[in-house]
Amino acid sequence: MSNETRAGTADPRAIATALSFFRVTAVIAGLAMFVLIVEMVLKYGMDNDVLAWWSPVHGLIFMVFAVATANLGFKVGWSVGRMILILLLACIPFLAFVEERRVVREVTPLIS
Repeated sequence: MSNETRAGTADPRAIATALSFFRVTAVIAGLAMFVLIVEMVLKYGMDNDVLAWWSPVHGLIFMVFAVATANLGFKVGWSVGRMILILLLACIPFLAFVEERRVVREVTPLIS
């Protein structure tokens, strides 16, 4: 368990629910990042605006992920800096999936 995670800050059921929400939003945000990359390649590399509508959708998805991160973070006692770091890592393709797995490994013992 990380030094930044303090057990006993929330009910294990509340942590489990927050972890599930975090997992779903992390995966969706990671996949949405790949669609955003395709959109940018089409727009700036091929002058094709077929996916121009995706940027605001991706922004909304990322905001939901930020809420899920804060929800979980406050329940397990992470610092605000730790939550911001998770959000920053999610901005790098593939790292959203790596960080999601690391968070699950860290938080799962708190709900067992």
